[in-house]
Amino acid sequence: MRIMALDYGERRVGVAISDPLRVIAQPLVTLKTSPRNKLLERLKFIIEQYDVELVLIGNPLSHHGTATPMSKRIKDFIVILKRETGVNVQLWDERFTSSYATKLMKEKGIKKHRKRIDQVAACILLDEFLRSETCSA
Repeated sequence: MRIMALDYGERRVGVAISDPLRVIAQPLVTLKTSPRNKLLERLKFIIEQYDVELVLIGNPLSHHGTATPMSKRIKDFIVILKRETGVNVQLWDERFTSSYATKLMKEKGIKKHRKRIDQVAACILLDEFLRSETCSA
């Protein structure tokens, strides 16, 4: 079973997926956040297609570690995602993933495309989780 990570933003959601052994994270797709029913439909399809056991959603905390206005929107989305899919969902600190994704893409000579940045940010989020003790335990 795999883990899927979401970098949930105001306009787009970057999606990354692990391999079945939960060792490698790879960017998958970028989806539009609205309309919400279409987003949920696409996520449900990916969850079923890839046999996803856990969805990891980036929690956009402030630099000081406190909740942001987007944190509330994400928590509301988690309730709906759990209800619609029945899959386990976990929040994970995503501070600096988007800026790191932008820097990484620039270093690799990849042109800056918002869709790619969202996918890479989700991939970084997932990679951090896979390398953590939380995932190993």
